[in-house]
Order: sequence, then C-alpha cells, then structure tokens
Amino acid sequence: MSLDGMRILLVEDAPDIREVFTVLLRVEGAEVTATGSGREAADLASRREFDVVLSDLGLPDLPGDTLIRQILASSGHRVRVVVVTGYGEPFVTRARQAGADVVFTKPVEWTRILDYLQRPGLAASA
Repeated sequence: MSLDGMRILLVEDAPDIREVFTVLLRVEGAEVTATGSGREAADLASRREFDVVLSDLGLPDLPGDTLIRQILASSGHRVRVVVVTGYGEPFVTRARQAGADVVFTKPVEWTRILDYLQRPGLAASA
C-alpha cells in the first residue's frame, strides 16, 4: 500500500530532516508541502486542505501544541496530526491533549511512521 495522492503538510525546522522526510513521502506517492515554520504551517493549513500534518514539536517560532490547536481549529475538515519529536514528557502529553492522533519519539524507524500513514481511514480523500 502506498500514500498515493495523500496531501501531507510537513513541519520540521531541521532542513536535513525536512528534506529526507519530503523525499521519502514523495517516493511513497504523497503530495508534500514542507515548511520549517510553525506560523507558515498554520497559514498553509488555513488556506489549503491536507489529509495529514506531520510535525515536529520543537519549532523555533511556535510551540508544537499551539500549532496543532491552530491547525485543527482552522481546518475545514478533519486533518490527521502525526507528531515526530525528540521531546519527552510533558510535551508528548501536551501534543496529545492538543489533538495529535499519534506521537512518535525520536529516534523512530521510518517504517513505523509509514505503517501508521498507510492505515485504513488515512487514505487520501477523493
């Protein structure tokens, strides 16, 4: 199963990680919009529809839980929020309370993220 047509907003401030995730997601067939800014991500999510937001929590301009709340509040439909972070508690709990569907802590194997994204119910909306 692939991610064909899944619209993903990738939010990661580390350029190397952002680039690797973008390539890996595109290889799987996803349409990826990537940014290193929480504010830009919130703006993008308010103007475009995404199926999934894949975000780091440690952003330089906006706390991750604040970003999650903003995206969920402004989205016209239910967007899935997947968090990949190097932070532990209490940040993981805050992300879940803000509305994250799942939180992966670094280091995480790419296959775990991919397996989650390929679950039924996460397929791109037609």
